[in-house]
Amino acid sequence: MYYCDGCGPKTRRKDSRLEEMPENPDPKIDEDLEILRRLCADVLNGMESWHTDSDRRRAKRYFFEATSNIQAEESEINGFLQWYTYDFRDAATRRTLLEHHLETHGAQLTPRERVLLEALRDSWPGVFEAETVEEGRGVHLRDLASGETIFVQDITASRELVRGDCMLSRIEQLDGKLMFVSDFFSVPPAVKGEFLELIDKDARAAGQTRVEYVRRSGNLLYRKIRNLSDKWLKNLQVVNREGDTVEFCRADYSVLDEPALLVKLRSLAELKEEPGKPGEAHFAWLETAVQGPRPVYGHVQAGGGHLFLEVQSRIRLQLGRGLLESHAGGLLKHQGDAFQSLDEIKRQIAASREPRERAEAIPAEVEREMILQMKARHYATWADDPLPALGGKTARQAVKTKSGRNTVLDLIRSMENGEARRAKDGELAFDFTPIRKTLGLEED
Repeated sequence: MYYCDGCGPKTRRKDSRLEEMPENPDPKIDEDLEILRRLCADVLNGMESWHTDSDRRRAKRYFFEATSNIQAEESEINGFLQWYTYDFRDAATRRTLLEHHLETHGAQLTPRERVLLEALRDSWPGVFEAETVEEGRGVHLRDLASGETIFVQDITASRELVRGDCMLSRIEQLDGKLMFVSDFFSVPPAVKGEFLELIDKDARAAGQTRVEYVRRSGNLLYRKIRNLSDKWLKNLQVVNREGDTVEFCRADYSVLDEPALLVKLRSLAELKEEPGKPGEAHFAWLETAVQGPRPVYGHVQAGGGHLFLEVQSRIRLQLGRGLLESHAGGLLKHQGDAFQSLDEIKRQIAASREPRERAEAIPAEVEREMILQMKARHYATWADDPLPALGGKTARQAVKTKSGRNTVLDLIRSMENGEARRAKDGELAFDFTPIRKTLGLEED
């Protein structure tokens, strides 16, 4: 369900009773699974008896916003069948397929079959956010419509979800426990706020509360998530504080006189020396024309006969090279520049996860550390970079107002959610605590 590296809505089949749970030794669960598979097939087959062609066309229009032939992903088909079984009502009787089945075949059901179907009949859709995960047991969810907190017993969900995950799913109460009974659709953190605002707007137009609207509009909610996510992805652009497209750039120099070079670098007001490895000197390239905390433009590393300048845009690389060459040009020899876009880095990371046969492959732990260092440099200027999500303000500027503070918190929580998911996948997660402290948000 997650980050995206969060991006468009995804589904995951949850650890509901409609799935195998081989790690659970309780034979009663296996019996319930077999009963449900058979009953759900019987219920869905009932559409031929209880739904007219007009009903089926209407259901298709309600969910897919189309009546002609469509190309749908598996997740969309699963979502449609679940909604069609649990929520869609025919025009003649205003009953769902589950209600029809219980009324028509109820007398032939065993007591356990009736309990299972009645629990499905009374289940409800909702939009939930994971607040606490008890791995191996379940998840504490906040219902974003009602504000209530519930505990869902779901082993698989507890192993996959992380704090901050937001989803559209369906919940039932069975044997005194709350459980997931459907696939769920991820609400990307970047669109959660807009999604909830849209729910409130449509609920007011329908004369309903948020809870009423959510529980009656499972078909509409999925489509809203999909549309908002597609729009966000289409408009997504990562820029730095100057508005330039983020690109990881590096200038390489050979050093002709290292002692003299270090003296020169340490004399520049734009460079601030930082702790580094033995035999290396590290400098942050900082803005000089501001009061208070100085934004970071890039980093310089010198040692072993080489100097490297690393920045996050081509414009910054040109300016950084100009700074170095104007003050220390006689001590350096330029060897070349290298550029990597975010898309190229993502492709490299994806390729690095494929099986490798070459002996010279980078060890996984080294690769993870390299990625973490890249993130640290990327986020070094985050608090002082103008952000489109903040109307062009920096996070440091935005936190001065209550609304801006809340928006910055949402952004940080979204990023923390993505890092938590990466940690669950075995990657090294970036710690946002220093950024929180910088902005005075460590207690939130």
